[in-house]
Amino acid sequence: MTDFAAFELAPFLIAGLTKRNIITPTPIQKQAIPLLLAGRSVIGESQTGTGKTIAYLLPLLQHINTSASVPQAIIFAPTRELTMQIHRVLSELCEGSAIRFQVIMGGVDIKRQIEKLKDKPHVIVGSPGRIHDLIEKKKLKAHEVKTVVIDEADQMLEAGMMRDVEAVMKRTPRDRQLSVFSATISSVVENWGQEWADQKPHVIRIAGKSRLPETISHSFLVTPEREKFETLRRLLQALDSGRTIIFVKKLHQVGDITTWLKGKGVSITGIHSETRKQDREQALKEFHSGQVRCLVTTDLLARGMDVEDVAHIVNFDLPLDTEGYIHRVGRTGRAGKSGLAVSLLEPKEKFMAGKLAKQLGIEMPERTLFRGELVPVKEHPAARSEHRPGIKKGNKKKK
Repeated sequence: MTDFAAFELAPFLIAGLTKRNIITPTPIQKQAIPLLLAGRSVIGESQTGTGKTIAYLLPLLQHINTSASVPQAIIFAPTRELTMQIHRVLSELCEGSAIRFQVIMGGVDIKRQIEKLKDKPHVIVGSPGRIHDLIEKKKLKAHEVKTVVIDEADQMLEAGMMRDVEAVMKRTPRDRQLSVFSATISSVVENWGQEWADQKPHVIRIAGKSRLPETISHSFLVTPEREKFETLRRLLQALDSGRTIIFVKKLHQVGDITTWLKGKGVSITGIHSETRKQDREQALKEFHSGQVRCLVTTDLLARGMDVEDVAHIVNFDLPLDTEGYIHRVGRTGRAGKSGLAVSLLEPKEKFMAGKLAKQLGIEMPERTLFRGELVPVKEHPAARSEHRPGIKKGNKKKK
């Protein structure tokens, strides 16, 4: 199958794909779309940036009956950023059709959402908690929902959102179609999908040649904890062009780093899960448009955040596991473009670089900052002297 015409999609969907310059289906789309068009439930695993959103949206929209003014599909997403990304794709795909859709998520005035539900949307996309809340308040009906989508299912499970998802699922018809998609499908999520699907779902796993694009260069810097902020500043100065995302583990680090670096003249903004909705949207808008070059954020936003042309990823500290590293670093090196990922490690953490490199099958050499550039350790004069035979720090070579 070489193009989307073979799926016999509605003309408005083909037009929407053409507008986005999407011509050839990706592997996940080739496998998932025919099954979903045929009414099958699907559990799909495919790396970030491989077109999973399009894979489930095209069949979902193809099945919408616009003459019925009731919700026919619910799409659950774990973060505001992913929700808004899905909304953008819906807007482009539905242009020229009579399909109505609405975003429903926390952090937004619920009265306004209830008022907008009077427009009778066909598709609901948003957070499980708020969708469940509106169903409990009898402001949203789910009895005629034909399709339920769980996007980034593993992340939703980790965030403890599945209880609300299940509560909503119980209000939908038992024979509704279930689509579960994620960059990583754990056995727990797969078993959950098997339990909640009306018929045995078809499991699709797209294994890439590498979990990480070969276009990404990986390296690490060793720095004492007390010098991390200054090392980060010098690193950003060395990476003097291109969008840069800085990942941290803790929420308070977002504000601390952003404030400190702004004071040093760095073009930077920051967001995390507790940032107010309007502030998060403004920060992402500034980052998307290039108004600011650097974005500090947390692991919670590593998945689902879609920003084009990210040149550099900086791990202020390493994620908890290889999957976390993949999701963070997967923001760069897309569409054949080169990318750079640099991790800041304390001396006691240095061994972790070798362990991570071995698990992922990548090269991750140590680098250092010298004269405003990021260079291999062996090119740094101080590092060379430390490794030169017969020379020790503070001693001269014996004659």
